[in-house]
Amino acid sequence: MSDAPEDDPEIRGALLEQGLLSPVIEEWRVHYLEQHSEWFDFAQTVNRLAMKLWIAHWDDMQGEKITALKPTASRVFVRAINNFAATVILCERGLAIEAAALARSISEASIWLGYMAEEPVKALSDLEADDLHNFISRHKELRRVSDKSGDKISVAYSHAEEKKLKAALNGRDKPKWQTIAQNYGSSRAYMTFRIISGFYSHLSGASLQHHIQMTGSKTAFNILGPHSTEIPNALYFACDALTDCGAAYSVIVDDQPLAQAFRDTINPLNDLRDAMSPKSA
Repeated sequence: MSDAPEDDPEIRGALLEQGLLSPVIEEWRVHYLEQHSEWFDFAQTVNRLAMKLWIAHWDDMQGEKITALKPTASRVFVRAINNFAATVILCERGLAIEAAALARSISEASIWLGYMAEEPVKALSDLEADDLHNFISRHKELRRVSDKSGDKISVAYSHAEEKKLKAALNGRDKPKWQTIAQNYGSSRAYMTFRIISGFYSHLSGASLQHHIQMTGSKTAFNILGPHSTEIPNALYFACDALTDCGAAYSVIVDDQPLAQAFRDTINPLNDLRDAMSPKSA
């Protein structure tokens, strides 16, 4: 396991028995917080801004339909805030690879909120259409499985539900995520989303590299973790995405001071990112 004081037999035994759920990991939390204090402090700054925005506008949607712009955007934003908190908690335990993977959800939210801020009617329609298409796909899969097992009741139910969903869909195509992501939100949002997906979230050769510890030019151990050296990367992706979420949601609820406050975090965040980048000789 990386980052573990493996010379201590008691700690090693606890890790071998319980892995990263071992209580000994809690003892390392203080070390991680100190080692990456600038990043954790910055994450707290972004989180406080997000909470300030959420509290200031949590009741703005009173009297509106739950599917209207502000109620929908509010749910997207609060989901991003919760994902951000989970990302920070994972980083505190050194589970930075898993934290970075979770940051993908925050990045996705930032793109949808950017879309809602610029073209609310179209964005809400596309979000609903995407949901309906996914429901239809799940019913097709239910029907495939049920048909194989001879479950005629489930097959009939699936056909009936799909008919209702198609009526609600009313001929709308499934939104093209890549097109949405490249055109809404920050200019770097889709690139960041792809980086997080490829190197942390999706099962790929690139993401599996985090679980290899080289012992020679062609030999290596497979490692479980934790991966504390990746904490800055995970917090960068999470902070970057939540900042974009906050900036977009501020526009939706017409809070220009907080929109500016989120924009003001970009340069300090980039300074932290640049400080951790390897310098060229």
